[in-house]
Amino acid sequence: MKIKISKKVHFSTHIILVPRIDPIPYPDFKGDSGEISVRYEENTTKILCGIGDNATVDSKTIRTASAKAIQKAIDLKRTEVTFTLPNHSYPISLEKHIIEGIILGSYKFDKYKSEKYHRIETVEIIGELSRAEVHRTETICKSTNFTRDLVNENASVITPEAFATEALKLQNSNHCTVTVLNKKDIQKKGLNLIYSVGKGSQTPPCLIFIEYNGNKRSGKKTAIVGKGITFDSGGQNLKPTGSIETMRTDMAGAAAVLGTMKALIELNSPVNVVGVIVAAHNAIGSDAFFPGDIYKSYSGKTIEIHSTDAEGRLILADAVSYCQKQYKPDELIDLATLTGGILSALGDIVAGLFSNNDFLAEKLFEAGEKSSERLWRFPLYKEYSDALKGELGDLRNLSKLKKGYASSIIGAAFIQEFIEDIPWAHLDIAGTSFNEGATRGEIPQFATGFGVRLLMEYLANDKTIY
Repeated sequence: MKIKISKKVHFSTHIILVPRIDPIPYPDFKGDSGEISVRYEENTTKILCGIGDNATVDSKTIRTASAKAIQKAIDLKRTEVTFTLPNHSYPISLEKHIIEGIILGSYKFDKYKSEKYHRIETVEIIGELSRAEVHRTETICKSTNFTRDLVNENASVITPEAFATEALKLQNSNHCTVTVLNKKDIQKKGLNLIYSVGKGSQTPPCLIFIEYNGNKRSGKKTAIVGKGITFDSGGQNLKPTGSIETMRTDMAGAAAVLGTMKALIELNSPVNVVGVIVAAHNAIGSDAFFPGDIYKSYSGKTIEIHSTDAEGRLILADAVSYCQKQYKPDELIDLATLTGGILSALGDIVAGLFSNNDFLAEKLFEAGEKSSERLWRFPLYKEYSDALKGELGDLRNLSKLKKGYASSIIGAAFIQEFIEDIPWAHLDIAGTSFNEGATRGEIPQFATGFGVRLLMEYLANDKTIY
């Protein structure tokens, strides 16, 4: 799809964003937020999309309205459309958020469909936006769709090795170095938690580092770490029917990290970031690890395995430990589809935020509000960490609390045990990374690509040196 900013209308299909004003210029149309109406006039089709009261219009309003409008144009099988803006001044860039709605809202994963979805070829927006801002917005949205493709794809296609292959494609870019640790490297270096989770599968685990140095004048380095369980059977604690069917998506955190690094590199962003992808297949089989096993982590702490289905925190523990020792980041943010408990707390609307640093948590929260990839912070009191103390080992991967109690907090508290004296945040995206309901504006059914726009917003505005 080609998007261009224009001052003149060239196409016969017009998408018009209409606020709720009095008098409304279109009969039988109120301008309510999300309201859609198609009007056929001589040589022109008008798709009216309401955005509500001018006083309440924000970036989310415009993004969602634009997504619904472009979806209507797709339903009408149009190939070229023009967006016309309201004749009103808003404190936000309408053009930017329209582009987001267009690209994110027109996404469809149809690789395995015999009949492909209709695609719009060209969209022109009557407005003003610099070419650089158009390029930035397009790049971030396309990286989000790239992330969606990874999460929607078959687990037999997106293996740990496939993650490594995709990461290595970034190697030729400026300021970027990619390092891949294979199964032998993982075992040799004492990354025993990663090795134990992945050893039961015919597709071996890997640990991937994408180091991007886009600002030599800045001494700050941010690490973003993604959980990449390419399929989670639950291991010996096998998941039941009803829970296992979507477990190819248990790598959404890793996919978001890869999508973010792709966007940063393509935009030559002036930041220093190391993207970490820890990828493994949690399989069931004769070589799989067992409940009751005790393993020594890369940090030296020993872990009692109380459930092989609490594997994500294990691979993240080794990944963050190794990252801190080898790359010495100033702050670390991990993203993971870690717990089902976060859906009970927040549903699929907001992701869980856990942090040891109030300033980092506040900045991430603000980035979530601006990007509409929203976060809500949970506590990490000492009592939760105490519940993870082991009897035969140092720690246990499930808590001593009653089953199901504070499961999302416990998962975060486990990862915190492996964080050194640096600001850290954990984002539990188990709910927000996959939409099992109907399409909601720019949020499609199935993979959402959650995390890319959030991280790009945070990194673009973070100038803090701790």
